Amino acid sequence: MQFKLSLLAGSLLLAFTLTGCGGGDSDTPEAPNENTKTITVIDGYLTNAEVCVDKNDNKQCDDGESIGFTNEKGQLTISKELAAYPLLAKAVVGKTQDSDSIGYVANSYTMGASKNMDVITPFTTMAHNDNISFDELASQLNLDSKTISGDYVVDKATSEEAIKAHLIARSLTSALPEDLTLLNKEQITKVVIAAQKTIEKHENSGTLNELDDVRVVIDEAGNIEEQQLVNNLHSYLISKDAWFLGSMNQGYMSDEGIQKATYKADGSSEWFDKEGISSGTEPFKVQGNHFIEADGSKGDEFIFTSPNLALTVASGDGNDLLFWTSEKLDDSFTPKQLTPKQFANKTWFYVGDDSTTHNPDPMMAEMKFSPLAENGIGIVTISENGESFDITWQLKDVTTDFGSHNVLFLDFPEGDKDMAVMQVTNGNGLMLISDLNRDSELFNLLIDNKEQAKTIIQKWVNAQE
Repeated sequence: MQFKLSLLAGSLLLAFTLTGCGGGDSDTPEAPNENTKTITVIDGYLTNAEVCVDKNDNKQCDDGESIGFTNEKGQLTISKELAAYPLLAKAVVGKTQDSDSIGYVANSYTMGASKNMDVITPFTTMAHNDNISFDELASQLNLDSKTISGDYVVDKATSEEAIKAHLIARSLTSALPEDLTLLNKEQITKVVIAAQKTIEKHENSGTLNELDDVRVVIDEAGNIEEQQLVNNLHSYLISKDAWFLGSMNQGYMSDEGIQKATYKADGSSEWFDKEGISSGTEPFKVQGNHFIEADGSKGDEFIFTSPNLALTVASGDGNDLLFWTSEKLDDSFTPKQLTPKQFANKTWFYVGDDSTTHNPDPMMAEMKFSPLAENGIGIVTISENGESFDITWQLKDVTTDFGSHNVLFLDFPEGDKDMAVMQVTNGNGLMLISDLNRDSELFNLLIDNKEQAKTIIQKWVNAQE
């Protein structure tokens, strides 16, 4: 069965011009001495997080306040003079990596800490933002104050309190904003309460050790969701009976179609082409975010992971972005149902490829959705390169080759360009979609974070640079 998928018409949206994402390799801290102090930035340990000294205490990383980037242990050594000011740490989509998970952080966020702290964490952020002591914060969180004021990752080896603290900390990052002045205490409280309920559930079932494998996040509809962590690529690959994958590029998709891959705990893998023909069993090896080739070089890189959806950029010749999903993209496929909460008052960034060759030409458009009126119809404003236009949106029930389900219907002025968007799968702010009104076989993305969308495009095109 083929999926009838394609892009927005090229006449409606211009090609997206790319620029480099900037930044450099993580700084290696100097050996500490009596005049320096090593700061550790933790959710898990954050690699390549930007550290700023907040001299005017405005919770903003102003010009001239950036002082370096953390290494793979989340550390940066700075002078004690600078440590005497409040500090900020910025985790950036597509640049910062978290030791808790494979790939890059899914959303950009900033954490803060009062002066003379050894760590910057979600807990130091809460205490600094509310100007309260760690004893007061610990009482609110029902945790030990010593645990939340230090390196809870190290302490987990000997402390159940630290295991609980780490769950709350990694969950809080989904509610932390990129601009700390916009911190939403209501969302913070919502996540903390949900994380505490998760802790209580595991305590009652005697499975507290399993907290290291989950986090609580705010999903794209604003709902609280308990989610499995993707913190080991080998475990991630073998955790699914099969992966279905394909290129986001029309040229490669036309050649290769939907493929299937299976990975076993013994280190063997098997790939099946679009006709279901096996390529045979071969060994596979991974390291960090990468597959490792037979010659020991780094292969394809996972740049985004979630429980049911991942993205990789290909190594070798050409630039290719691949989606991976555990959803069965075969005759048994059942579309996920869409809800008004996923779109009303939400902004999504549409990402697709405007190329029909093997050379990708990614494009991005902002889609800002209004609430639905009483008649079930709303307005969506589509913007690109400073120009915008309004069309209507609604959710419609349909019957297709995939059974009875609903679609997001977008009514363009030119009737032949109307879109009937089917959700294939989603995860951590990304939605893999298809347009049932198109004939060409291609998949596209809706992404709820602009920086995430730009980063995915940049890594797609710059994969070989």
